Amino acid sequence: MSPAKPKKASLTLFQNQPQKDAVQNNLRRDFFRLLRIIFGLGLFVFAGHLFWQRQTRVISRVGYINAELITIYAPITGTLHLERVDVGNVLPQGFTIGAITNERNPQLEIDVENLRSRLLLAQNQLKSVNKRLNNRQRLVDFLTKKAKKQIALDIEFFRANLERARHELQQAQANLELARKEAQRFSRLAQEGAVSQQRADQAIAEMRAAEALVASRQAEVDRSLSALIATQQGLQLDSARTFSFPQIRLLDLQREITDLAQEKREIQVSLLVLEQELRKAQMQLHLQREAKLKSPIKGVVWSVNIRTGELGVPVSAGTAILQLIDCKEVWATALVAERANRKLRLGQPAEVKLLDGSNRVYRGRVRSIRGGVGRMTAGSDVAVPPDELVRNELEVQVTLDDHGEELSDGRFCSVGQSVEVVFF
Repeated sequence: MSPAKPKKASLTLFQNQPQKDAVQNNLRRDFFRLLRIIFGLGLFVFAGHLFWQRQTRVISRVGYINAELITIYAPITGTLHLERVDVGNVLPQGFTIGAITNERNPQLEIDVENLRSRLLLAQNQLKSVNKRLNNRQRLVDFLTKKAKKQIALDIEFFRANLERARHELQQAQANLELARKEAQRFSRLAQEGAVSQQRADQAIAEMRAAEALVASRQAEVDRSLSALIATQQGLQLDSARTFSFPQIRLLDLQREITDLAQEKREIQVSLLVLEQELRKAQMQLHLQREAKLKSPIKGVVWSVNIRTGELGVPVSAGTAILQLIDCKEVWATALVAERANRKLRLGQPAEVKLLDGSNRVYRGRVRSIRGGVGRMTAGSDVAVPPDELVRNELEVQVTLDDHGEELSDGRFCSVGQSVEVVFF
């Protein structure tokens, strides 16, 4: 009886094995089904994400790093001596690139000599005028003294006339007083009958003549006083009287001095103008003889148009010598389809990714949107001009907010490298 129990148990285990295998297969099928569902959902989400990005974002077809291009021209005509400068060198601001010398400039030299001759002639004219003014002034001083003496003599003369007229007036007044007394006395005697009436009338007539003489002497005193006062003030009352020679000569000299002073002022103004013109001409001659070429910024040499040796190379004014790029003025230029114009705006954020394998990404903002690329010439002032072979595209410039790459030889601040620009 006891040996039959193990056989039954083994038979039971053998019968349950297919059931376990079926359960495991079902679980495996469910797992893979769930995995396919998850994978399908992931693909659906990824496709939706791409569709959403395509609808909300703009991605550039072509993009590159660009920079401002500064061209250094020859300021004068002459012989250029250029320092050893190679493409890719970093030049500090104020670095002397070279110099242009021109020892001979006939026209400017002739102009300078002409201005010097005119200046010397004006200086000689000024000396002559000053000499004439000094002579006239000395003569004025001499004649002024003579005129003062003449006026003093005239004053003494009219003062003496005044004294004489006053003395004669006093004498006439005394005679008048005597004549009055005589007329009164004879009139009284004639009334008493002591003298004849004729004698009394004669005394009255003498009194009247004395009164007229007093009036005449008073007028003479007044005229002499007025003449004295007028003489003291440099005036004259008698129309028949003329100025003295010193006074007449003084008037002529004053007119000459006034004319000479005006001529002196005109010559001085002409001297100032000539001196300024001479300084400008000399400065221009100096500038035309030698001109230093210096780097206006700290930049990288983009191209060198002229190579010089020890003897130099003749150049004309306006000849392009070399070009620099300013790494502080770096931006990204992106070309996008014109149909994306409605999705772009100034100040819009953008992401600039370098395609050189470094995975460097810069943030920026749209600063300009320009159409017509490929239909017009543009970009002459930039290091990399836009592609002129592609039509119906927009040129979008993106200012880089965090472009902090150091200047290094041969790197050109990444200018010209391809990028991908994504506009959010």
